[in-house]
Amino acid sequence: MSKKQSQKMWVYKPSPPKFTAEAKEKILIKIKEIIAEHPKLSSKVSKIEMRANRIYLYELIEQFEQESAVYIKPLIDGKYLEYPYARLTLLDTQDKKCTADFQRHNNQWMTLYTGTLSECISSIEDDDAWF
Repeated sequence: MSKKQSQKMWVYKPSPPKFTAEAKEKILIKIKEIIAEHPKLSSKVSKIEMRANRIYLYELIEQFEQESAVYIKPLIDGKYLEYPYARLTLLDTQDKKCTADFQRHNNQWMTLYTGTLSECISSIEDDDAWF
């Protein structure tokens, strides 16, 4: 291959489907019920948010005050930082295809598990290495 030619590759990256406001409410209620069944997740996850048809799970991390520290996000109650714990991407409207993602240090999301919604949440609960 010469220097002018580049190697091209096809990458399949499906986008999540569009949900109605009513469907979003049902999904969030279902996720809250599943998380309540898991003791580790119910103690760690402080906020659940659905943006761009993806579900973000947030954790509160205690920060120690330093006089010269500059925080990108404002602290909650003066000492907690809201940090993304995991992301769930729904690939269909029936909750049959879902991915569980972990945010790396460079703010890119890495897919760790694929399955149904309840399987992905269970895999987050069972995985001690990434979550």
